[in-house]
Formats: sequence, C-alpha cells, structure tokens
Amino acid sequence: MSFFGVDQLNDCIKQFGDRQKAFMRSENRALLRSVLFDVPRRSSLGWYCYYERAPSLLRELMQHVSPEDIGRSMRRLCSRPYYLQLSILMCSYLGARQQILLDQGLHRGQPYADEKVDDTLLVVDFWQRACRAYRSDGLLFADQDMGGQPILPDNQVEWLETRIEPTSQQDHSRLRRLAATLELYIFMLHGEQRDGLFAHGPYTVGGGEQIVMLEFTDLQNDFLPWAATEAQNPYANLVLVRRISGVRVHFDMFGGIRWDAPDIAPHVLAEGLFTRNNENSIVPVPHEEAEHIESCAAAAQIELFLKATEWSPRYKAEYGVQLFANHFRLFFNSLPDSQAWDERIRSEFEDAAHQLLDELLAQDQPPSIWNYMATTDDDFFWPVVA
Repeated sequence: MSFFGVDQLNDCIKQFGDRQKAFMRSENRALLRSVLFDVPRRSSLGWYCYYERAPSLLRELMQHVSPEDIGRSMRRLCSRPYYLQLSILMCSYLGARQQILLDQGLHRGQPYADEKVDDTLLVVDFWQRACRAYRSDGLLFADQDMGGQPILPDNQVEWLETRIEPTSQQDHSRLRRLAATLELYIFMLHGEQRDGLFAHGPYTVGGGEQIVMLEFTDLQNDFLPWAATEAQNPYANLVLVRRISGVRVHFDMFGGIRWDAPDIAPHVLAEGLFTRNNENSIVPVPHEEAEHIESCAAAAQIELFLKATEWSPRYKAEYGVQLFANHFRLFFNSLPDSQAWDERIRSEFEDAAHQLLDELLAQDQPPSIWNYMATTDDDFFWPVVA
C-alpha cells in the first residue's frame, strides 16, 4: 500500500523526469545508436517488462522485506543493488508508461482510460522510500546536496581513509589504466549500459579533504546468457578509493561522476584498491595486482565483443530482456531463495517481452519515445490524471 497520494506521486514523477531530461540531454543519450546493439529497441523492450511485471513482483517482495530494509542493506561498499537499479526502476516503468500515452495519441493532462494508478503509486513509493533509507542524507537526488551522493556510514569512510596510501605517479597511472579497462569490460558485458560502475561521495575528512569512491561490480556475472568467458576476472568487485583536494565532483542519477578539472592527477593525494570478499569483509588489493586484473578484464572484454559481433538483428534488441531482468532481480538478493527468484523474474520478463518484440522489430524507426525525449520541451513523463 502506498504511503502517499496522487499529488505527491506526480511531484516525484516530475522531479525524476526533469533530472532524467537534463542527464539525457547533456549526453545526447536519446540519440544514442550502436553498431553492435539496438540500444533504443532493447531499452524500450526492457522498460515494457518493468511496466508489465514489476508492480506485481514488488508486491510479493514487500511481503518479505520493506523498501526501507532494502535501502539500508545497500549502504555498503560494492552493493548490488545500488543507486543505478533504483533509477532504472523509475526510468523503465515511467518510460514504458509514457510510450503508451504517446501511442494513444494523448496530450499532457488528458486522462488515460487504462491508467494503472495503484501500480504507479506502488513503484514510485517503493523507489522514494528505498532511496531515502539508502542515502546518508535522506534525500532523493544528487543535485539536492551540491551534487553529492553519500551512502556510507561515517565509520566505514573512516576505516577506509586509514588504509589508503599516498599516491606515487606510478601507482596513480597503474590504477587509472585499470579503472579504464574495467569500465570497458563492464560496458561491453552490459551491452553498452553502465551497470557495474558506481561513483559515490564526496565524504569530507580532515583538513577539508574529501574521499571519493569508484566501484566496479558485476565482474563475475553468471546470470546474463553471454557473460561466460574463458578469461575470468579474479575479483567479483573492486572499489578504487581516492582522497582528493582542490577539485569539485558531481554525481548523476545513474551513478556517474564528473570532475571539475581536466586532469585529476594533481588533486589525488592518496589511493587504495579494495574488494568485498565472500565473507562480506572489505580487504585491500595490492596495487601490484592491477596489471594482472587489467589483463584479465581486457581479454574477457575482447571475448564479449566477438560474441556480440555474431548476434542476429533480432537478438541485438531481444537481449534487453536479460539486461533489465539482471537489474530487477537484485532487489530480491536478500531473500533466502534468491536464485529461484532469478529464474522467476527472467521467465516473467521473457513472457512480457514476447508480446512486444515482433512489433518493435517490424518498425523501421525506433519507438517514438526516443524522438520525444530528444526534442520535447514538455515534461519527460506526464502526470497521472486520476
């Protein structure tokens, strides 16, 4: 049951939509095209799966755990789910809903006869409750707090600060190359989506300096059908912890980071590499291992690229079902039978996609919402008219 009404619902929809519009316009995301992947159709397909199946699955989930419990459980390093999954929940459900409104020939403010008010209330309420419990400041968006995205308790930040070391030029270059290679691997694994990259902070420490963290997760995925490679990442997750000074950072709603400096090297005072192991402990990773980790990720990335070059035109869109199921299943991680939920969610998403996939592939142009998002001066997502 929702804890708020339609007015609050529409306020959340507008706030989220305004920020997604700013994000997508800043990166021209609505115009994104790829040789390897049918990005618009795979996204629209994944969004539709959320619209059709997420509300009922969330109702079942909330019989076992509250959104607040999920949000609090995410307040740790290398958590999956993390901030991106909350944003994907919103942009997917609302994106599919907006496509339906456009297909109906409606305009903003007109009622939609088949509006799923209770479902929309549920999804948005789940999102905002989990977000507030997840963030250390109880807010919803990074730009509400000078571009910050704090999630860790103070004692975790303090513990990490004592275990990072002053950065030499050699170490900084080594870790920077590693980060770039892991980003490429993650980008290819997730079909040109950023899942597995998460920056958060800044956390203020002594002397006015700050701690910023860049996480690389999903490095040993066993859910996506194409994820298995001969080259294996030695760690399931890694986090690069940096103490910085004299530079401002901004975080976006999908876990990305921007630096107010052309080169951050002069501003990095200390760095450390860590992983969360199977015992749920955070342990340091020696900088000397960076080259081996980088080599493994590079080799696996090439394997994934070669696999993708063989995908059929149909699968270049159809893979979005698995991609978006990989996001949604993470909310069920804390349940004792999470693997059974994995297959349940996969099956439900595949069943939902079956209704839409052929129609998407038969169209010469991408779904109309992509042109709408690229050109509209209106709200990204229209309000619910009860």
